[in-house]
Amino acid sequence: MRELAAWVYRILRSKVLGALVILAMAVFALLGTLITQEPPGSAADPAAHAAFLASMQPRYGGWTAVLDVLGIFNLWSSPIFLGVTVLLGLSIIACTVHRLPQLWKRATKPRVHVTEKFFERAQYRASLRLPMTPQAGLDHVGAELRRKFYRQLTDDRLDDGAVGMYADRFRWGPFGTAIAHAAMVVILAAFGISAFTGFDDTLDVAVGQSVEVGHGTGLTVTATSFKDSYDEMGRPTDYVSHLVIERDGQVVAEQDVRVNEPLRVDGTAFHQTSYGIAAGLRIERLGETVFEGAVPLKWQSNDGRYAIGKIIPRGSGIEVLVVTPASGATDANIAPGSAVFELYDVDTDEKLDVLPVEQGESAEGGGMTLTFERELRYTGIIARQDPGAAWMWVGSTLLVLGMCMTFMARHRRLWVRVTPDGDGSLIQIASAEKLDTTFERHFRGLIERIDATAPASDDGGDEKPPAEAMHDKELIDA
Repeated sequence: MRELAAWVYRILRSKVLGALVILAMAVFALLGTLITQEPPGSAADPAAHAAFLASMQPRYGGWTAVLDVLGIFNLWSSPIFLGVTVLLGLSIIACTVHRLPQLWKRATKPRVHVTEKFFERAQYRASLRLPMTPQAGLDHVGAELRRKFYRQLTDDRLDDGAVGMYADRFRWGPFGTAIAHAAMVVILAAFGISAFTGFDDTLDVAVGQSVEVGHGTGLTVTATSFKDSYDEMGRPTDYVSHLVIERDGQVVAEQDVRVNEPLRVDGTAFHQTSYGIAAGLRIERLGETVFEGAVPLKWQSNDGRYAIGKIIPRGSGIEVLVVTPASGATDANIAPGSAVFELYDVDTDEKLDVLPVEQGESAEGGGMTLTFERELRYTGIIARQDPGAAWMWVGSTLLVLGMCMTFMARHRRLWVRVTPDGDGSLIQIASAEKLDTTFERHFRGLIERIDATAPASDDGGDEKPPAEAMHDKELIDA
């Protein structure tokens, strides 16, 4: 079992697996952007799902069934996307756990002593001769390093009069990558929480009518009024609905709702999103009312002459199109105030019937009785519950913190060795940093500062012998 666990751990922290999973996520993001996604809640309704697939058939042809089976039309909640997301989270966790001990050791128990060859081969290195004893030289370098907030640890393994130290700053900076990785896991978890426990539904509520929110909330939303305002050019400047929210017949909240002024009740937010004209319908089938409410006329015909609404009455397998003249349009076939019902078989898309009807009248067709009660105004309200939002903020904050630590507080390490050299000392400073132009400027400035501020001599003489500024050539060579 331990061998199996070790093998799984090794696979999860593999860079190859990480790259493949990230590539898969990129492919999913591309597919989710390019391929039309099924409206929320449609997949749970067989009739609505069939209607959606029928609408996709002209675009994707024979691939429609394949995409449906693979869950591509509901990509963000599909098992394959969920699996890749979980795999990505596990890969991030494994890589972070694998690296944490190394980061901890480097921050708390750094390697203080290095070999002589390190000072000859390090990417960034400099040396200079100063007229002072080795200890005085080391103290001078240490003073300059403290000005730059370097921590200093003495190298106790040197002999023959040599002294040295290890110095670093921002030793906790590398933990920024671990925080950023943890943030990604939190964000992925928040995404999963929102996708599988939240909802985001559009409720078309006719003014004066009520609609149940569903999803176990027990809430009912009623639009008691709607008002829209326009400027002199006819452009909308404001639209606001007054909503009343009830649970078990008791009013729990009410408020004027605008796009950016939602009403919130027990974690459910109600946002204003649209408005328009609707047809008030009642549809009966086999003596049972299968639909009663407002059908928003959201669409227009290609020639702009007709406003169209759609409804699939419960259990009918028939899509009903409600067609009325568009606002400001006249039509000889449909008088103002009247409508035409067009009935289509959901499975075959075959037109079954065309039923003209006046307001307040009923028509028979498709085994149903359809009554056009009246024209209404409706307000479009988005009811949203997003329990992962708080975690998304936590993850985003951690991500910003981790990125700032990674790029703005990079761990800088230096090794200093001072050896006797005639009447003075040879100071060698080197870093294990890889090629880094930002650090190169910092390193060069530090060496120049150490050279410029060096005392003339230990006995306080008036003149300082010129230092052998080897560091300039060495740095360029690095």
